[in-house]
Amino acid sequence: MGRKQLWDQAEVLASAMRLFRRRGYLGASLRDIEEATGLHPGSLYRVFESKDGLFRAALDAYNDQVVRGRVRVHLLEPADPVAGIRSFFTSAFETGLDPDPGCLLTNTAVESFTVPQAAAGVRRGLEAIESGFADALTRARALGLLSADLDVEESAARLLALYQGLLVLVRAGTPLTKLHTITDGAMASIGSEKEGQR
Repeated sequence: MGRKQLWDQAEVLASAMRLFRRRGYLGASLRDIEEATGLHPGSLYRVFESKDGLFRAALDAYNDQVVRGRVRVHLLEPADPVAGIRSFFTSAFETGLDPDPGCLLTNTAVESFTVPQAAAGVRRGLEAIESGFADALTRARALGLLSADLDVEESAARLLALYQGLLVLVRAGTPLTKLHTITDGAMASIGSEKEGQR
């Protein structure tokens, strides 16, 4: 009979997510991981097999908890899907965090050419966001909030690109006024009548 696990895997993944958001995959050493999670390398390797395994598990948890949670709250649930799209953008920079550690998904996408093992997780997260945009746009069009001629697939892809670019700028410390201007441009790209309103 094996020894009882004395640590909580969800807490370990939450600590790993925070570390990888701040440092990235390459910047987080095994010592950093040990300090952040409170686990010795033996325990980490027994459960996750490697730093790669821990990183993939942390990215999967981030996609499930943070990315899909934000998609649900801002894009799938609001009665006004256009307002939801705007709030999805603005909530990315109106966080009150200083400095903002950025989005693990976006940070990893930028770093992924050196971390090919993360590509599948990045793709899943981006697809979840694009699908959320498509859902919100489809509902907005059906409600008459957007043009009936709106190409949902093309617009969802454009919003995804604008959103990911916005997150990179957030991480770079871009002023809020410019981030709001970019958000206004994203809303204008779908023909929102609420262009310029915040």
